[in-house]
Amino acid sequence: MRMRLCSILAIVMLPAFAQDTAAPASPSEPASPAAAPAMEAPVQEDDGYGMSKALAIEVCYPQGQREYLARLVCPDGAHPDFERAGNVGMRTPLPEDLSDAQIEALLSDMRSPDGAVVDGPDLHIVDAYEVTCGEQRTRLYLDMYHCAADRPTRAPKGFTILD
Repeated sequence: MRMRLCSILAIVMLPAFAQDTAAPASPSEPASPAAAPAMEAPVQEDDGYGMSKALAIEVCYPQGQREYLARLVCPDGAHPDFERAGNVGMRTPLPEDLSDAQIEALLSDMRSPDGAVVDGPDLHIVDAYEVTCGEQRTRLYLDMYHCAADRPTRAPKGFTILD
């Protein structure tokens, strides 16, 4: 059953692997609403947001990853360069003692159209991005399977974000 789960996970998470041929990673201008001037969201207390798989930034698909990263602002006021480093596996390790029924339930949750985790651990594949501000490189983690969630307005430590 575990081999079947791995095969199904590979198919369900195919968009994570397809990103390597996506559009250029760093747009020349950040994506922001044209109707109103962009405001920077305040820096929030550091809890490691975006700095690990467990605290991955939740966005919607590859476009959401690029849009979020384009809204980041470096300490010097410039927008960072960013490049996808690849996927880093599941956000939460797969429990060892799952029954067939539990595996089916997890797969059903993962296939839900809104990307929500209905019950159980978040097993989405997480992507790592190398984000560069001048000489400073930061690895950020993004989970692109949260399309039902609001657009994130938090910035990881060392960044601000355009709202």
